[in-house]
Amino acid sequence: MRNVSVSLNADNQIEVHVGSESRAGESYYLGLHPNSENDDFRPVIGTMQLVGEWIRLLSDLKDGQQLFLPFDFSDEYTRWLTMLREGRDVTVVFGWATVEGWSISPQDLSQYAHSLPNFMPDEPLHTQTFYLPNVLSNLRHSLAILASPA
Repeated sequence: MRNVSVSLNADNQIEVHVGSESRAGESYYLGLHPNSENDDFRPVIGTMQLVGEWIRLLSDLKDGQQLFLPFDFSDEYTRWLTMLREGRDVTVVFGWATVEGWSISPQDLSQYAHSLPNFMPDEPLHTQTFYLPNVLSNLRHSLAILASPA
């Protein structure tokens, strides 16, 4: 069983599953992002860019560092995963921040990746810890599924 997965549901929402929890988030701004290939609504491309950027950032995460990864791009807020690396493990928590979804590029999350103002963890706080190489493998699997023709 995969401990982390990212997919698009029938309503083009990004579904993020982490262990025993899951959340769905809006992909609208990912599909219309100015850096996408054209002006059509293309949430799959934006989601693939997002998961690719997650993989890049997680691969570079050093022991003791915290990472913030967005997945819900709404008008007035965004939903995030925060991951804290401890040795070969990462502890994951869902949360949100008042950063607007339209202001984030799925191709470059560096602006908020290591410092997210006003991050609020979901309540009740539920932390889950996973082996980092498995998380990376699971995200690569999610990326391959997103990239495969339906």
